[in-house]
Amino acid sequence: MDLLKPLIALLAIVNPIGVVPFFIHFTQTFTPEQRRRTIRISAFTAFLVIAVSAVAGLKVIEFFGISLASFQVGGGT
Repeated sequence: MDLLKPLIALLAIVNPIGVVPFFIHFTQTFTPEQRRRTIRISAFTAFLVIAVSAVAGLKVIEFFGISLASFQVGGGT
């Protein structure tokens, strides 16, 4: 259960279902191989950004002098 809540939050942030219409629109002239390549690159890039944010996110906001509490208030938590 401890892992389920962050995964649901992450799914809400990434919103893979909401991106599908944009993907279809912007890749309608692509070949199937170009679409597969675009999907792989996009998925890897999203994973990389999320992983770096998870590992270094707190250090980044501390670098800018923002406390975690301030960040949470700004985010509505």
